[in-house]
Amino acid sequence: MSACQSQPQAGSSCSSASITPATPFVLPEGATPLVVRDAVVRKVGEMLAEEGDPNLKLRIFVSGGGCSGFQYGFAFDDEIKADDTCVEAGAIKVLVDASSLQYMAGAEIDYEEGLEGSRFVIRNPHAASTCGCGSSFSV
Repeated sequence: MSACQSQPQAGSSCSSASITPATPFVLPEGATPLVVRDAVVRKVGEMLAEEGDPNLKLRIFVSGGGCSGFQYGFAFDDEIKADDTCVEAGAIKVLVDASSLQYMAGAEIDYEEGLEGSRFVIRNPHAASTCGCGSSFSV
């Protein structure tokens, strides 16, 4: 899905991982791809302003590795690929490729600042367990 679509809680809907499913993942009709919280919109907006490139989008992806089997990755990307789902939230766009979306569909993406530092947090309904740092998970 390469076109942006409406997303009820985070605006509207629009990474490349090394994980390739046996059959291409297709988000069920009406399902929410990702929920992007306002704190993410603010922080990514600040980061994009520093980059100075209005074509950049936040790419979130899943790859093999980490202490729990899979790990999340974040990068800026200026290209929407054919298998990407694009979630538009406020002034930012978040991209997730089909391979990663099968592990993240319905996840909530947030940004937290605290005594331990600041970080992006993914609350994934498909994760059976996560590691202590929260950047890897198993299904």
